[in-house]
Order: sequence, then structure tokens, then C-alpha cells
Amino acid sequence: ATTSTMEIAKNLEGFNDLTVITNALDIAITLNHYDRFSVIALGGKMRSVSYSTVGMLAESALKNFYCDKLFLGVDSVSIKDGISTPNLEEASLNQAMIKSAKEVIAIFDSSKLGRRSFVHITSLDKIDTIITDSGISADFKDYVEASGIKLHIVEV
Repeated sequence: ATTSTMEIAKNLEGFNDLTVITNALDIAITLNHYDRFSVIALGGKMRSVSYSTVGMLAESALKNFYCDKLFLGVDSVSIKDGISTPNLEEASLNQAMIKSAKEVIAIFDSSKLGRRSFVHITSLDKIDTIITDSGISADFKDYVEASGIKLHIVEV
């Protein structure tokens, strides 16, 4: 899990009845402390660098759910190349997550902008909302607003 998505998980105490599906085991453990939440951890192959699961088991489980919102932590994003990641299995699971979600919310800090990684996840036109910091370029901000993507800039 990215640090950005963990921050979201830590700030959900205002919700009463929430079901969260995650492949990030550290986030599942964090959210399990809220007894009014239902937490579903996707199984699969454990990635040692991120405490997250990937692979066929995680993707297969995800096909059974329809989700309202996906908070997608992003490694690399660019206007031209969209969202990408260095890990093939993570990209595949992220694509399955996008398919199961009604709204896709990409979360990244401005240091991830203008980068392209090995595996393409999706183009920016599949993103409904972007949450980032004020370090983004004016060009990127203009592109997002012209594309009809909601933009939330968070002060860090």
C-alpha cells in the first residue's frame, strides 16, 4: 500500500457502516480496529516490499464484488502515458479493481507526476477524481480540469 492510501485508512473514523476490500494487509489490519467496519482482505501471493497481495487468487476474489469507490495509490502518472507501475502483477490487479469500481480515485503526491513505469495500468480518462498535493504542474492541473476529472489538492 502506498503511504497515501494508508493516510486515507487512518482517517475513516467518521464513518459508521463501511465495507472495505483491500489487497494491502497493513491497511486491513489498521481498519480492523474499527468494529463497525467490515474488512475483506484479498488473498493471493504476498509482495514482500509492500505487504500487499497480488495474483490470480486476488483477482478472482475481486470479480465477485461491485464497489462504489476505488482509492488507487499510484506509482507513476503522466498525461501521455496515464497510470503505470513497475510490477506486472500489481498492474493486473489494479486493472481488475478499476473494472469493479463505480468511481476511481487516484491518489499520488506530485513527485509521481511525469513518470512512466514498466507496466501500463490505465489511461487518465478512466479516472474520475485525483487527490494530490499543490506541487503539480500548471499543465497537469489544466489538463485534468479540461478533461472533467475532479481535482482535490491537499496541503501537505
